[in-house]
Amino acid sequence: MVSTTVHKRLALASDAPDEEILSIANETLRGGGLVVYPTDTLYGIGADPFNERALARLQSAKRRAEQKPILLITHSPDAASEVVESFSTAALVLAGEFWPGPLTLVLPARAGLARAITQDSGTVGLRIPANKTSLLLAELFGKPITSTSANLTGESTPGSVDAIEEMLGDAIDLYLDAGPLPPSRPSTLVDVTVRPPRILREGALTRDQLLSVLPDIR
Repeated sequence: MVSTTVHKRLALASDAPDEEILSIANETLRGGGLVVYPTDTLYGIGADPFNERALARLQSAKRRAEQKPILLITHSPDAASEVVESFSTAALVLAGEFWPGPLTLVLPARAGLARAITQDSGTVGLRIPANKTSLLLAELFGKPITSTSANLTGESTPGSVDAIEEMLGDAIDLYLDAGPLPPSRPSTLVDVTVRPPRILREGALTRDQLLSVLPDIR
C-alpha cells in the first residue's frame, strides 16, 4: 500500500535538504510511492526498483509503452552491489573520475532484478549524482532508487516542478521542489559491459571528457 501523508509538494534547498522532508520522501518510497526529486541534471522520478507494483505505477505515470530499461541512482559504490554484479577496469576508471556526476554506466546486473529495470538485457544503468538531495535520499532509502526523467514519454523534461506537476499530476505521490533547475542535458550513458566501452548517449558529459581518461572508448 502506498504511504500517504498530507503532503503532496514540499519545497527544499537542493544543496541543504531538510531532514524531515527527506524522511517523508523515504517513507513514500518505502510505501511503494513515486517521488519527483532534483538531481544534478534534471528532475527525476524515484521509485523502489525492488517493488514491482511501484515500477508498474512508474511506467503508467510516464505513459511508457515501449520497453526501455529504467536507470537507477545510488549514493556510494558500495551500495551499487545491491544491483551490480561486478565492475570492469574501465568501469572503475570512469566511476573514479566522474562519480559523483552526470555519467550513467551500463553494468552487469545482479540476478533477480525486475524486468522493468533490465528488460532482460542482463545489464543495469547506474550512476551516483552530484546533488545532495538525491544522494541523501538514496542513502536514507538504503539502496538504489529509480531515476527516470520526470516527464511523459516522448516529451522534454521540464526544469520546474510547476510544469512537471502539470504534466504528471496525481500520478506522483510527492513532489520535492528545489526550484527551477538550470538548463542541462541528461546524463551521459556509457556501456562498460563491452570492449572497448561504447557511448550510448552523449549528454552532460562530453565525448572529449570521456576520451581524456579512457582513450579507447567509442
